[in-house]
Amino acid sequence: MVMHYIITRFLIIFFIYLFSNIGGFSNNFSIEGKVYNDNGEILPGVHLKLNSDKFATSCNSKGQFLFEGLEKGQYYLTASYIGYETLTKIILLEEADINIIINMTPSEYMLEEVHITGNQRQRARKTQSISVEMLDRDFFKDHRSGSLMQTISQLPGVSSMNVGTGVSKPIIRGLGFYRVLFAQNGIRQAGQHWSNHTGLSIDQHCVQQLEVIKGPASLRFGSDAIGGVVNVLPRTIPEKGEVSGEVSLIGKTNTQWVGTSAVVSARNNNFYFHANATYNNFGDFKIPDTDYFLEPSPVGAPEAGHKIEIDDYLLNTAGEEKAASVTAGMLRDNGNSYFNFSYHSGKSGFFDWMGMRNKEFRELHEENRREVRVPYQKVDNYSISHFTNRYFNDNKLEVSLGYQYNVSSEHALLSDRTGNRADDIKYYRSLDNLELELDLHSITGNILYSLRSYENHTIDFIVNSGYEINNIDGYSHIIPEYEKKSIGKAVICKYNLSNQWIVNSGFRVDLHDFFMYESLNPDPAFGDSIFNQEFENLYVGTAGSLGFNYLPDENTIIRTNLGKSYRIPSAYELGAYGLHRHEGRFEHGDLDLKPEEAWQIDVGYERSFDNAKFAITPFVNYFTNYLFLNPSPELRPEGQVYEYKQSVALLYGGELSVEYTFFDKVRFRSGTEYVYALNLDLMRPLPFTPPFSSLNALSYMFDDLLIFTNSRICFESVFVGAQNNTVPNELKTPEYFSFNINLRTDIKLYSKPIKFRFKVRNVFDSNYYDHISFYRRLRIPEPGRDFQLFINIPF
Repeated sequence: MVMHYIITRFLIIFFIYLFSNIGGFSNNFSIEGKVYNDNGEILPGVHLKLNSDKFATSCNSKGQFLFEGLEKGQYYLTASYIGYETLTKIILLEEADINIIINMTPSEYMLEEVHITGNQRQRARKTQSISVEMLDRDFFKDHRSGSLMQTISQLPGVSSMNVGTGVSKPIIRGLGFYRVLFAQNGIRQAGQHWSNHTGLSIDQHCVQQLEVIKGPASLRFGSDAIGGVVNVLPRTIPEKGEVSGEVSLIGKTNTQWVGTSAVVSARNNNFYFHANATYNNFGDFKIPDTDYFLEPSPVGAPEAGHKIEIDDYLLNTAGEEKAASVTAGMLRDNGNSYFNFSYHSGKSGFFDWMGMRNKEFRELHEENRREVRVPYQKVDNYSISHFTNRYFNDNKLEVSLGYQYNVSSEHALLSDRTGNRADDIKYYRSLDNLELELDLHSITGNILYSLRSYENHTIDFIVNSGYEINNIDGYSHIIPEYEKKSIGKAVICKYNLSNQWIVNSGFRVDLHDFFMYESLNPDPAFGDSIFNQEFENLYVGTAGSLGFNYLPDENTIIRTNLGKSYRIPSAYELGAYGLHRHEGRFEHGDLDLKPEEAWQIDVGYERSFDNAKFAITPFVNYFTNYLFLNPSPELRPEGQVYEYKQSVALLYGGELSVEYTFFDKVRFRSGTEYVYALNLDLMRPLPFTPPFSSLNALSYMFDDLLIFTNSRICFESVFVGAQNNTVPNELKTPEYFSFNINLRTDIKLYSKPIKFRFKVRNVFDSNYYDHISFYRRLRIPEPGRDFQLFINIPF
């Protein structure tokens, strides 16, 4: 009995000991810890995994995490969080639980997406073999002008083709219109870019950071990026719990411009949003003292000498701008996703050069210089887009989808000399003299997968797709209805050979299915119609590049890039036939035009010193079949004839920039650009090429005084050389100097200072001409002296 009791007790104790040791051996260890960011602050919501996905958890609100029931052995702990580098640690569990501290490092990739700093700009310069400029909010606050393109024209190599004070288009290294792609976070903005007078449908007040690529970028963005890219990047994601905003007030004397804009940003845990609204209203712009203008006619035609009296104000150039946008997004531990809704509306008058012949029309325009009368244009642009970024450890997936609806209408006094379109005249006059309406629907989809897990390699796989349909209405059908479907695939590789050498390469292929409907394009001057036959073509385009970056030290960047780009002809270049009534220009295209192909060599040298920076970027661009609009000597009753032509062409030039700081208070900045465009078939210049230009600025930074901080005064001189390299029937343009003054200060009344900027453009009210402006053809100078005030009130 006693023995039985002893054996029983022994077996119980043995099994208790056995199972307790088995349990302790198999599932009795834990790993716990805390996660902090680079500033030593607790980082909640970090996603953690052990041995891939076998064990997973997330940090609580105090940054704590816990893995329980672990066996002895070796574990791979992975910590990931949006905006931070993925961290991997090897942990060996042997005899006891482990408590660890994890410090997360901000991701350079994510910083590029949500907040561009000087370091990120420098990183782009060091790692990209093409010429890339990254602009941040400080740049826009210092250089804001009448339009976004006028603002970024401060960059060497970037020009702005302006129509008055509110409409402009980008010109990069002498190329513009369909050769420069404008995008918002990579989604191409579709609009009527063939038109001189239709600007970009973007509210510059909601632009916080921007990427400008100078030179062929078809490899990443596809057709239309043969000359460069202006890409608006997303706004900075607010900090958790942040609610902030800003109200901007704008006034300009030349046009009696009055405008305001407001933006609000907020974040609650992982949800964030931005909201923006803008309204601008402006009157006719004033020009330096001018007695008359000349009709837009061929240079040698008798009509070119027909003088028409002109006032100090360019009548019927007033307008207004309305814009609103909302961005709403959600942050996750492995990425983010957001929607963007935007609306932009612009209405502006056309200078009524034909109406100026008539005293009655002139008096109507003079009644109210803020009122827009016929002729005018109105452009409404609606867009909705969705973006998703997803991280897979070091790798990244980007998916974007966008829809845009662009309505562009032109209104002019309609007449039918032959009387055979009386019913049309009556109907379109009831629509406020609707001459032309273009309704463009476009859908864009982009996918990018960036493979970054291989040592020293970054490989991007890109798929871009798009669909466009353009419908027309109105009395004149200058452009046919069309549909375009496109898809492109690209592979781009960056390889770090060493700390000093980087190789960039890539290849792309695109398919474009282009279909134009048959149409009758009326010629109101003669009363006849021109038949455009049905047209369909499948275009295949390829692009590629090979570039090298050499970084001999921290302060020097040497790069070179050989690239091949392409562009398919636009519907306007192929099928245009009709009169631009307000421009006095009769244009027609050619269905036999071939896609453009360009080969470019781009070289860059940059050197930084303690108090100076120097950069030079020469380029050579060879086109096998360059497309251009050629002014002919033919004059029809209502306009000079312009024809689309094609030839072998060579464009070469470059940019030079210098910065030097004296005594930490005085800074000198100089930017110079030059491009020469040559038609190799005829061995003569190409038309509408910007001339040599140089912008020099000298600024002085004042010491802080009481409530005034960051005060600065800047004197700018702009020199633009004569453009004598023109074609027959294109005007030559003389050189000119223009001077500007900028004053800036912050008034610190509370935690966030109010920012004031006062600018005087064309200080001496100089009379000068812009070679690539529509008004050059009329011998009308650019706007005169303008006092501008910008006030930014943060909250």
